[in-house]
Amino acid sequence: MSNSVTTDPPDTGTRAGALTGRSGLVVPALLVALGLFLVYGTVTMKVPDTATSPGPQVFPAIVAGFCFLVAVLVTVQLIRRPEPVDLGVDDDGRPNTGTFSNWRSVGITVGTVALFIALLEPLGWVLAGAFLFWGVSIGLGGRRYVFDAAVALLVSSAVQLVFSGGLGLTLPGGILAAVF
Repeated sequence: MSNSVTTDPPDTGTRAGALTGRSGLVVPALLVALGLFLVYGTVTMKVPDTATSPGPQVFPAIVAGFCFLVAVLVTVQLIRRPEPVDLGVDDDGRPNTGTFSNWRSVGITVGTVALFIALLEPLGWVLAGAFLFWGVSIGLGGRRYVFDAAVALLVSSAVQLVFSGGLGLTLPGGILAAVF
């Protein structure tokens, strides 16, 4: 009288390997590499005797710690629940295999970063940073262009204020140098 329901994917005749659905493990690997780079830079940093507390080594150490933490969490998630991409089936009912990439998103994001690098000095952080945040949001699928631009400008301005006011560091002023 009981009905059993299975949620297993249909057998397609192919065996899934240990890394099937876990291509996202590249991200934790990059985070660990970034964390190790930050740890190395923090440990080998020459701190002047006149540096005040908490010192220039604290922020990179915090960021490195977050890199390691996020890498562990993402790795655990991907190992526990891999998310294979369903590519659908062809006209004959056979499953499509292979990979796909969203080259539009990659192109927009890489192009935005390249333009940011070129425009940082002439435009300054506030405008170039706003362009960076706005362009990456579009590359990641944002469709509210005016709202995203306003948020990007607010975030880049907040970063400018934190760096200049809170940390005493100057970011490139560019054409707005008279204001900041």
